[in-house]
Amino acid sequence: MLVRQKVTGDFGEFALRSEDLQDILDKACHLVGNALGTRYAKVLEIEADGKHLLVQAGAGWRPGIVGKVRLPMSELSSETYSIERAYPVIVQDIDTEDRFIFPDFLREHGVVSMVNVPIILPGGTPYGLLQVDDVEKRDFGEEDIEFLRTYAAILGPVIDRLHKAHSLRLALETNRRLFGELQHRVKNHISIISSLVSLRMRQAATDDARAELDGLNSRIETLRLVHEQLYAADKAEHVSMRPFVLKLVEVLCDFHESETGRVDLDFEVADMTLDPDVAVPLGMILNEFVVNSLKYAFDGAGGCIRVAVARQDGHVLLRVSDDGKGLPEGVGMATAGSGTGMTLIHGLARQIEAAPSWSSSPAGTSLTLAVPYRM
Repeated sequence: MLVRQKVTGDFGEFALRSEDLQDILDKACHLVGNALGTRYAKVLEIEADGKHLLVQAGAGWRPGIVGKVRLPMSELSSETYSIERAYPVIVQDIDTEDRFIFPDFLREHGVVSMVNVPIILPGGTPYGLLQVDDVEKRDFGEEDIEFLRTYAAILGPVIDRLHKAHSLRLALETNRRLFGELQHRVKNHISIISSLVSLRMRQAATDDARAELDGLNSRIETLRLVHEQLYAADKAEHVSMRPFVLKLVEVLCDFHESETGRVDLDFEVADMTLDPDVAVPLGMILNEFVVNSLKYAFDGAGGCIRVAVARQDGHVLLRVSDDGKGLPEGVGMATAGSGTGMTLIHGLARQIEAAPSWSSSPAGTSLTLAVPYRM
């Protein structure tokens, strides 16, 4: 009894630590067989169809049994009888037992006596059986049965835990695959839209139309960069602001370099993540300011654009400025803004509960926003 109690305790600790169900079942078979002095032991698992049992694990059996043999759950099966009644079934001699029909592989291995003990999952769902088989006629006693029932009671919750963990891993892998496919499709769609806008821009008949389409394309580029950050992070909950802001401004400057001259960039962007619902409007606002600076602030002589993003007092502070010639008098200071870019900036700011604060002089223009911080 002391040996069995120690074996049971050691197995319980192992089963709780291990994440490999097959290792747990194999170890259970070896330990119970050794503890009871039987030649064979096995775990039978009810298959998904509910009509067969698979020899999922075992000890002592010849190759080709474990993981291969399937038994029908018939009315004359001792295994089915035990599972349906949720109670151990003892067979002292399979040759004289007239209640059940036994599979051929048991006789081929010389099995005479056996015990079936049901393994029940939490909630009462049967998983299968823990079974020991001996090659000699054996009168399994009450202590033997209680020992096996203790093992089966340990196995039930462990199997349930690992099955649920496996299901969660499969669901996570499926979600990641679907998310990757979705990201890839979105990326392709954005590229198609950008190509169509570029094609239409080349076909536009007026400079004003080309300018509007050019502005539209830069906004699409902002959305593409947000998507790129989400894709790189392999999740849709957060946008990493530093790489997003740096890449956005650098791409815009490279695109407009021929008309602006050399533009130096000065970044002070904190390493933080934001919800896409905040990051996208902030990126669009930054896009509008930078594009307007590149087009109108420097008159081809180049200059400097500074971007700062920080977290302070429960807010995300965005400050973007240039050292260009400043805004025309009255532009940008009005509540509603002026022009498509200004109107868009004010509309996006309202969307994220921020009020644009403008400053402009012959030494340059700056825009400051304080956005309530939320992950």
